[in-house]
Amino acid sequence: MVIVTRGLSVKESRFFNDSLSYTPNSDEVATDAIAVVVNASNTDTVFSLQELQQLLTGELGNKLNVVFDGLNATSTVRFVMDSILKGRQFDTNVVKAVRNSKEVLNYVANNAQSIGFVGFSWIGNPEDTSQVKMLNKLKIAYLKCDVCSDTPFVKPTQRGILSRRYPLVRHLYYILKENWNGLGSGFINFLKYEKGQLIFRRSYLGPRMDFDIRNVLIKEKL
Repeated sequence: MVIVTRGLSVKESRFFNDSLSYTPNSDEVATDAIAVVVNASNTDTVFSLQELQQLLTGELGNKLNVVFDGLNATSTVRFVMDSILKGRQFDTNVVKAVRNSKEVLNYVANNAQSIGFVGFSWIGNPEDTSQVKMLNKLKIAYLKCDVCSDTPFVKPTQRGILSRRYPLVRHLYYILKENWNGLGSGFINFLKYEKGQLIFRRSYLGPRMDFDIRNVLIKEKL
């Protein structure tokens, strides 16, 4: 069983069905967000998705170096390609890659003219002392909220994730390769309900509670 940022595609489901004679179970279990970070000395901390797209495609020149946790096969890169670029291509003159999300934060912290994309869980926990310390070296950018009537630009927060006020929200999925009630099935049953969802709540992500809806007939004597 794995927890990833997307479910199985149709092609993948067919592959597993052909190989295993069944399709692994997959469903949403929580929500996360992509945070945009800039160096602490940068005074430009407000962006729209259109501006981010122009930055990634090189239309704004090379005033900022964009850094990711790898240019291939990472969930952050894939999400940005789907949700910001929308079919357009990166300008490799401005987009750079490091090995992981921690290195993205370190790169932005040490390079004034840089901007990075990381999962919110890497920088959004106010009870993680290492993350709080990192916020002395960089800033979390505000993004334009297209559904807000009061605040036009918002930071990623747990409230923003749950309300979808923050625009770069993504789902977390489990994929379970068990067709019997084993350890993986038991763990998913734990995660989907109250005690398991508290793990995501405590991590400042977006919990997603499952409720069973049943039709009942209530007879009362008057």
